[in-house]
Amino acid sequence: MIKITSVDAEIIQHPDSPPPSWLGESVIANPMSIYPEYYARRSSWTAPFGEVWVTVSTDAGIAGSGITVGGDAVIPIISRHFARLLVGQDPFDIEKLWDQMFRASLPYGRRGLAIHAISAVDMALWDILGKAENLPVYKLLGGSTKAQIPVYQTTNDPTDWADSAFFGVKLAIPYGPIDGTEGIQGNVALIKACREAIGPKRDIMLDCYMAWDVNYTLRMIDAVEPLGVRWVEEPLPPDDYHGYEQLGKYSTPVAIATGEHEHTRWGFRELIETGGVTILQPDLAWVGGISETRKICAMASAYGLQVIPHAGGLSAAGLHLIKSQVNVPFAEWVRTWDRDKGRPMSVIRGIPDPENGAINPSDDPGLGMSYIASKGSQ
Repeated sequence: MIKITSVDAEIIQHPDSPPPSWLGESVIANPMSIYPEYYARRSSWTAPFGEVWVTVSTDAGIAGSGITVGGDAVIPIISRHFARLLVGQDPFDIEKLWDQMFRASLPYGRRGLAIHAISAVDMALWDILGKAENLPVYKLLGGSTKAQIPVYQTTNDPTDWADSAFFGVKLAIPYGPIDGTEGIQGNVALIKACREAIGPKRDIMLDCYMAWDVNYTLRMIDAVEPLGVRWVEEPLPPDDYHGYEQLGKYSTPVAIATGEHEHTRWGFRELIETGGVTILQPDLAWVGGISETRKICAMASAYGLQVIPHAGGLSAAGLHLIKSQVNVPFAEWVRTWDRDKGRPMSVIRGIPDPENGAINPSDDPGLGMSYIASKGSQ
């Protein structure tokens, strides 16, 4: 039996500071937009937590890797708490180990950083299993359900809209309730410009990043429905289940999507039970990893709902999950950098970019990713 010998976590170090992202440095509606001092830039209030690279090593010489966010705040949970539970265990016992980490972190967990920590460890365990079996993880999750994964891109840059290989464009919406009717008009102007640029056949989605309320969402839906918007994403704060229930009572062809900031199957059960959400958007690095997302997909399928993981096209684990699930039809790809400033060099290998509007996970054993600055990664 293979045994876990160590569990290590480190902040991913970039050799050069990446240029600021348009997502953090431009006016985009967000939960803090109601405060003037934080209105202009999301970067003015977000936590300075970096990405964390987790390595789970075994006595068979096989090491697995996972990624999450949380920086220095999440590392002690992994290296001082979870490591104590994991060392000496069989890494193939993924379900048991997930349950033990979740139960052990209940006094301070259930959501947030503790679940982020579980997510990365869970990815690393699946990576070990794939390497041990000499198979890519999607083969272990049920195999391929699609030859290629179609991709839509999230970008407000009109230059990107011209790339018709992507089947759709998601816009980061600039204005919310604090901006009143003028803000609605500004949002509609952006959507109209996108529709005129991409034509009638491609999809448009709207990312609202927890910034709206029920009334504003309904007003925006009425305003954008003629423009063929496919869905409105995360319009309400994540705990406003009653609000999502209210949205579900409004008859419209514009779907409601959410779940980027939700945690575990229990949180997604709450969303499903509102009846107001038809597209679920877990982030594999935040929701509980591959194991938990697979449960969410199964639960969603029983209700006829689609699952579109948040930034799934930027995640090795996300791509493997999408490849293997029938009710996960496509992936999001986000160009986070400003085009005129160039793309920052990534220290993570094995996460491909889309080609001709499609993407696939690595066929290497495991998740197929590596961290070039890490001595312990494989």
